[in-house]
Amino acid sequence: MEDLQYILGLGFSGADIPQAVLLAFFVAMLLKKDANIWKVGFFVLVVDRVVIPLVTMATAGSGASAVFTSIGAMAATFLDDLAVYIVRYIGIVLMIGAFRWLRARLHMLAPPKKSKPAHA
Repeated sequence: MEDLQYILGLGFSGADIPQAVLLAFFVAMLLKKDANIWKVGFFVLVVDRVVIPLVTMATAGSGASAVFTSIGAMAATFLDDLAVYIVRYIGIVLMIGAFRWLRARLHMLAPPKKSKPAHA
């Protein structure tokens, strides 16, 4: 049980939660009704765990060697961190689903559109 708490804690640490929520929110708002959440969740996970940290390092002034070293470290520890990635992926998919559900409910509350009378 302690291992599960540790993995959940690493999967959604305090600093990463706003980033994941914002990504899930904006992606959910841009999705069509029939989009596959599982595939989109994988894309968001890659952006969340790979693209954003590397872009942040590059824009902060880290040299190319530091960025490439970070990529190598991610690849070397991928299997060790697989449980964290799975927890993060499931959390992102659930957040995207929740935001899509919320968007659908808000659209249902909107008043019906009145049709314009046909011109003669």
